[in-house]
Amino acid sequence: MSQRTAVVISNPAIGAELGHLQEWLDERGFDVRRLIRDEVLPADAADDADLVIVLGSEWTLARTMDAPDDPPQAAPAIAAEIELVRRRVEQDRPLLGICFGGQMLSQALGGEVTRQAAPHIAWETPETEVEALRAPWVVLHNDAFTVPPGAELLAEADHAPIAFRHGRAWGVQFHPEVDAPILQRVFDDVGTPAEVSTPQVDALRARADEQRADSMCFFDLFWAEVS
Repeated sequence: MSQRTAVVISNPAIGAELGHLQEWLDERGFDVRRLIRDEVLPADAADDADLVIVLGSEWTLARTMDAPDDPPQAAPAIAAEIELVRRRVEQDRPLLGICFGGQMLSQALGGEVTRQAAPHIAWETPETEVEALRAPWVVLHNDAFTVPPGAELLAEADHAPIAFRHGRAWGVQFHPEVDAPILQRVFDDVGTPAEVSTPQVDALRARADEQRADSMCFFDLFWAEVS
């Protein structure tokens, strides 16, 4: 199998682990190259990639991150990354946005990202006609995206859309990449109380094999559609 390149965009730590997605990339012959969104990335930074993956973040797109207690690099880094994502879509080349990455894809295409009344932490089996999406998924987000103009809704939960596509770019609000240890680390890193986090992690641990299979099925469908 010829070597392909997947460029992964993330913050340095929280939300940066690939989990099941790393296994899928390895099995499909991808070489993974990392870009850190805390830097101001040039719009062409991923032009050589066969696939771009934009991961989750503690950052928000629901407001401009220029408050005194925001990371000083956040606002310019977000603006630069949106340009990179928009360029990728204009080139009609494969991109997968997960959680914050899905929100970024929505905003890059003219959609909206808004703060929810409370963080949404749950398992969701979305309403969808896409078989590979009809499974329980970990949903963990403070903000929600709209389906941008010209995009196709793929799946929605009771509280928000959670998957859409625009050409060869897909955005999802759920986390197909996480396994139980990764989910626990995310909860620990953001300070989620144990009474909230423990049931979610235990549920993921109990269905570890099924979750891996569901995730691989989703990644296979995505790649079959966009490659």
